[in-house]
Amino acid sequence: MVSAAMKRILPSVFTLDEVEKVLPAVEKMVLKLQVLDGAIELLETVEMEIDEEDRAQVQYMVRFNKEFHQLCYKYYRLAEKLELIGVVLQDIEEGVVDFPYVYRGKKVMLCWKMGEKRITHWHETENVDACYEGRKKIVDLIVR
Repeated sequence: MVSAAMKRILPSVFTLDEVEKVLPAVEKMVLKLQVLDGAIELLETVEMEIDEEDRAQVQYMVRFNKEFHQLCYKYYRLAEKLELIGVVLQDIEEGVVDFPYVYRGKKVMLCWKMGEKRITHWHETENVDACYEGRKKIVDLIVR
């Protein structure tokens, strides 16, 4: 899933060209994370009571738990791949990710949301909690 170019150790910041190159793969990864997240949330709502003397029920519970933990493992392994690429996952449900970028010697974040065709926004690193709400058009970054 991660290309050879993405596997190389990236600098701590991206160029706009680097972001545009990895964006299609990042989009696929975020979409997969959203699917896994939904499945995990659904399974977390399941409550079961079993008769510990009933071998079939115990085996079912073991299989259920195994599937749940496998989904969690896949989720965190994929999230780690994003992190290794240098992508900051901000909001899995909305599909918002950030890419560290340097503008005039100051670190800012290029911000992308699922469904956007390319990077069109950025935000200051100091306001990470309000990253999506406080983002500005990338034209403002280029013009400044």
